[in-house]
Amino acid sequence: MNVWLVTTGSSDVQLTNGGHEDWKDWYPDIKKLLHRLPFKPTKPNDDEDLYRLPARVLGLAYEQLPDEVKPKLTLPLLQSFTKELHAKDVSIDQIIVLVSDQENLFAEGDRETKRCPYWQDTCALYPILEAYFHQYFPKAEVKPLLLKPQPFDKGLDDWDAVLGLVQREIAGLTFAPEPQMVYVSHQAGTPAISSAVQFSSLARFGDRVRFLVSSEQSTRSTEILSSSSYLMGIRKQEAKTLLGRPDYPGVQAIIEPYLQDDDTKILLNAAILWNCAKFDEFVLELQKLSDQELAEAVKERSQYYWWVAYEAGYLALVRLTQGNAVEAFFHSFRSVEGLISRWAEVTYPDHVEPNNDSPQVKLSILEILPDYLGNKKQEHLLSEFKERQKLGLHGFPLYDLLRKGKPHWKQTCKDLTVFTDQIAPKRNKLFHRLKGLEAIDVFGEWKVSNAIELELRIISYLNFISNQSFPMFREASLMVKVHQKLVKAIAPPLTHLMTPDLQ
Repeated sequence: MNVWLVTTGSSDVQLTNGGHEDWKDWYPDIKKLLHRLPFKPTKPNDDEDLYRLPARVLGLAYEQLPDEVKPKLTLPLLQSFTKELHAKDVSIDQIIVLVSDQENLFAEGDRETKRCPYWQDTCALYPILEAYFHQYFPKAEVKPLLLKPQPFDKGLDDWDAVLGLVQREIAGLTFAPEPQMVYVSHQAGTPAISSAVQFSSLARFGDRVRFLVSSEQSTRSTEILSSSSYLMGIRKQEAKTLLGRPDYPGVQAIIEPYLQDDDTKILLNAAILWNCAKFDEFVLELQKLSDQELAEAVKERSQYYWWVAYEAGYLALVRLTQGNAVEAFFHSFRSVEGLISRWAEVTYPDHVEPNNDSPQVKLSILEILPDYLGNKKQEHLLSEFKERQKLGLHGFPLYDLLRKGKPHWKQTCKDLTVFTDQIAPKRNKLFHRLKGLEAIDVFGEWKVSNAIELELRIISYLNFISNQSFPMFREASLMVKVHQKLVKAIAPPLTHLMTPDLQ
């Protein structure tokens, strides 16, 4: 079973040159129905002797004077579509004619102007269209699908309202059996209706949809298009929205079937790994790129021990953008503490054991930092250290190693104590209790007022620890470059990545 879903507009039914000349004779018989408005046929295209009237106006003329009007009618778009379907030997079993009626929206007083959308309604054209389809598709069932907004609804030029209306009508269609193919001609009607029909038909029938399209310059240029190109366009718009969040798994789920470029697939796979904080795997994936410039940038950056901390810090900001304050705090905290831990391993390789990602500092550190753990409040730690010869490198032992190893911290990172003495002691309380967090809570814990201040505080700590000078994460994170490449490949209208604005 094949179905043809037809949208309609004033361009579907037009007057020949003779009809244009006869209008002055017909008008007196119907002018009362037209509120005596001075409607006249207009010529939309200088290359053809065809004339248009608002759809309801022409329909009323046909209703009142069928014998006079019918011979002067022509249906150029539908004739072009019909010719194409017949040329392709397409058998049509059912024709659904989508027509509009805004009678409920416009009272009699509103109709006293030619500009009122009421006059563009196509419901009055249905008898003409029905007769045409019975002539050229005699075996097909023909029925109308009426778009009739209710009082106080928005008109048929409102995109959101029309989408909802069209979705309901198309979703409510029933078939026995379900159609094998649905041909959709969507170019007539308002732009809102045309767009809604595209979306709704694809949502209802998926890859069974074929679009009948005609060139705007010439109705002689007509073709049947697969739904794939339309679906790809829609999926790209959806992906564009998801990229803005950013939701990389969501982008992949939507657009992967349409991806042909290997580098784009690699970038998307890498972004998903980054999103899961699998930064080492993220780098390995990017090394598969044929884009040598980015591949070299990744290779160069990833040789430094500190690069993952900047990725974790940027991931914290992304999580805040996504409304996940708990993970935002988690990644922001561990970006700093994790970097201090890696700094200790790199700076004191003879005195710090990695210990399967649970680093321990050896007593030998006192040979080069004799005042390590010299705080009187921490004498018990020093005693334990000397007794066991090793000490787990986290909390105060880790922070004190940083302060002793970088004794200039008071001059170059004077607010380090915000992290070591205020944020860190509350970390366990926040992580080990089943309570939610809001963005304002994250800002409060970090002693900042907004996301910009948060970014500056985190990156200042990371720069101090690693001896780098990145001003913002957009310069520090490899993921920023990956995102920019993805945007360019998937959603070109987005030309740059903004650091998440979480103020």
